[in-house]
Amino acid sequence: MDPKKFFVELQRRNVYKVAIAYGVVGWLLIQIATQLFPVFEIPNWGARLVVVIVLLGFPIAVVLAWAYELTPEGIQRTDEVHPQASIARRTGRKLDFVIIGVLLAVIAVMAFRHYRPESAASGDVAQKSIAILPFIDLSQTKEQDYFSDGITEQIINSLAHVHGLLVVARTTAFSFKNKDMDVREVGRQLHVSHMLEGSVNRGTDKVRVVARLIDVANGFHLWSETYYSTEKDLLSLQSDVAKKVASALQIELHLAETTQLAKPLTHNPEAYDSYLRGRYLLEKRTVDSIQKGRALFEEAVAKDPRFALGHAGIADSYILLGKLGAITSAEVSARAWPEVSAALTLDENLAEGYVSRGILLTDFEWNWPAAEADFRKALEINSNSASAHHWYARHLAEIGRFEEAMREIGTAEKLDSLDPGIMSSKAKILCAARRYEEAIAQCRKTVDREGRFGPAVSILAQAYVHSHQYPEGIKAAKKYVELSGDSGWAKLELAYAYAAAGNKAESDRIVSEVTSQPGPFSPYDMATICAAWRDANGAFHWLEKAIEQRSVDVIWIRVDPRLDPVRSNPHFAQVLARMAPDREPSPLPK
Repeated sequence: MDPKKFFVELQRRNVYKVAIAYGVVGWLLIQIATQLFPVFEIPNWGARLVVVIVLLGFPIAVVLAWAYELTPEGIQRTDEVHPQASIARRTGRKLDFVIIGVLLAVIAVMAFRHYRPESAASGDVAQKSIAILPFIDLSQTKEQDYFSDGITEQIINSLAHVHGLLVVARTTAFSFKNKDMDVREVGRQLHVSHMLEGSVNRGTDKVRVVARLIDVANGFHLWSETYYSTEKDLLSLQSDVAKKVASALQIELHLAETTQLAKPLTHNPEAYDSYLRGRYLLEKRTVDSIQKGRALFEEAVAKDPRFALGHAGIADSYILLGKLGAITSAEVSARAWPEVSAALTLDENLAEGYVSRGILLTDFEWNWPAAEADFRKALEINSNSASAHHWYARHLAEIGRFEEAMREIGTAEKLDSLDPGIMSSKAKILCAARRYEEAIAQCRKTVDREGRFGPAVSILAQAYVHSHQYPEGIKAAKKYVELSGDSGWAKLELAYAYAAAGNKAESDRIVSEVTSQPGPFSPYDMATICAAWRDANGAFHWLEKAIEQRSVDVIWIRVDPRLDPVRSNPHFAQVLARMAPDREPSPLPK
């Protein structure tokens, strides 16, 4: 056959147009399959099957276009249709309209995705940012909440190590747990460009995990995968998800990141399960739940002594118990120090270990230079660690470096904007920097979100008092006493508010009530009350006691506005000089 006549015949029989129309419609079908199949949890092979069918159908469509023609009498072989009776030209024009219509629709959708109004309003969204929503527990017993939460948290931690990707931290992401909201709306509230959601179904021997990466701008699924894993395979799941998310977002992983992601947390599935249970309880932040969490961390390291995160979990438990006043500062140091040292010996790139040791060095050991080195090391390893930015900000504020502290707490807030601890720490820093009106506004913002969050109410009371709004300060201090269950610690803060307002009689009554009862109270708070009474000798007596007992509040002595009445006294510098490191830390891992 003459090649020229062959191509003319291809054109006459509309083979070209059929091929183009098939290609456009096939592409549209593939897009629909890849976007909708994950929504209905259809396995990945379903979308791949659609792609294969579309590809296999292409040559068939071309052959059929060559061999057959659509006529008013129906489909007939082209060779049997008389040239004068052929309506191929008319059919070709209809195909033109179909192709043009579909192409215009595709162009309109792509233009809408690129130029839609909400894109302009989202200028504060980082180009590559992500929030990981808590994976849904789909197990039949609904008793695997700790497990699905743990999987989510480990994926967050793995993605946090990826450079060039801003990752929303756990507390903020988990605030949307069990909320029936459109994932795009959640993404807009969190100011992120992408969301990762999924589910976990844990049976007797197998675990089914579904993960989906969604573009917040249009709701399309960029990537999805279903994992059918054994308990042992599950130990590497979070690193695999992190790598595939980075690939979908076109982020090239550095060698150090690839190495870190490939490193297994533990080789023991039972140790990993105990660790996840421990983290679940630790996040509840009560003395009882922390103690139970610590026992599970100890169980994890008993099953795998080389489980670095397990040792770090034990250290964190003791630190939190110390912060809540359940154990003394001396106990915190004695029990947490060996665990955090073990964690960093096992894994010198464990950011969580450096944060824990930084807190120990700052708040319990009073070794600020060594603590700063640890916080900086943690941020070098994981710049997405809201915890590292948070505690480093507090460290900087304690030594009066407020501008740097505000930068760090601002970064922590960006990563974990709904964490009440970070929100109240920002208020604490503002208060220490004598920016009282801003501190009040920040406390109100925190209380509006978490009405029963005691630390925010405590700082609010102090900020009101420092700005001479005494009735409001006393009211907030009473609220703090109520939230604390009438603890001696909180009552002394109320006594301070009365003392600063000039009501020494009521202040003295509360102090007598607290100090005459067997319950614990803060000698540091006693010092602030004496300072408000203008009793310098009493203030220094109680400050000496606070240092001797290593009170958790005494770390703010350099910047606390409550001590301003005695700060210019020569004896103040002598008291401050006593706050030397209790001991030098062990050498940093190389």
